[in-house]
Amino acid sequence: MAKQPLATLLTDFGTRDPYVAAMKGVILGMCHSARIVDLCHHVPPQDVLAAAFILAQAAPYYPTGTLHVVVVDPTVGTDRRILAARFGGQNFLFPDNGVITFISRRMPLEALAVVSNTKYLPAATASMTFHGRDVFAPVAGHILNGLQLTRLGPQPKSYEMLDLPEPQEQEAEIVGQVIYVDRFGNLVSNIPASMIERTFENLASPSVLCAGRDVGGLQGSYAFVPKGRPLALFNSMGLLEVAVNRGRADETLNAGIGAEIRMVKRK
Repeated sequence: MAKQPLATLLTDFGTRDPYVAAMKGVILGMCHSARIVDLCHHVPPQDVLAAAFILAQAAPYYPTGTLHVVVVDPTVGTDRRILAARFGGQNFLFPDNGVITFISRRMPLEALAVVSNTKYLPAATASMTFHGRDVFAPVAGHILNGLQLTRLGPQPKSYEMLDLPEPQEQEAEIVGQVIYVDRFGNLVSNIPASMIERTFENLASPSVLCAGRDVGGLQGSYAFVPKGRPLALFNSMGLLEVAVNRGRADETLNAGIGAEIRMVKRK
């Protein structure tokens, strides 16, 4: 039995409007056997960084050959490019705005093309404001039907990457920042657990400061501190996270994207 083509959709459309349903209709109209998974539709509007983070944390768990369609596209209708790529055996269709940044760091690039072949693009009557339905969805349908990515257009020399500072590792100190806030108000940093383990021989020795406030040492899980108390831990993504037990760290600490996260050795 042939594999059922699998696609995921990642957008900032939400679920109260017809946009996601319209995209699915176009894809299914072209590939009746497709199976479509909603990766996420509640990316904050036009938030490319959040979309890049969500994509990188979810996509690697899907089967080889999955097509991930990403439509978080603040410059829709302009001359920004649409790219098709294969990273680590999975296919991605996305606007060239940096949304692929974290995926490109985690998975090896195997193919890349600018979507420009008019044979697979809609007529000039396509909406300038809804490329999700009129460009991304039809191209996704072709890919799900077996079209090779290289037939979509030429290989570009490069693609856009988000300009993100890396965590800085110093002697007995690491400085990073919040790059994502989840629906629980947890503050996810760009500091990987591996860096912390390399810097501090004893993980009980460092304290974590978030936006200048000391939240204490590393804990094993949220309930390891009293209700309402902030804490720091390694989350399921292998990143340092600041949270509040049964509360919201973003509100309690008045911190958000870009807030400094600092780990220092206790005196």
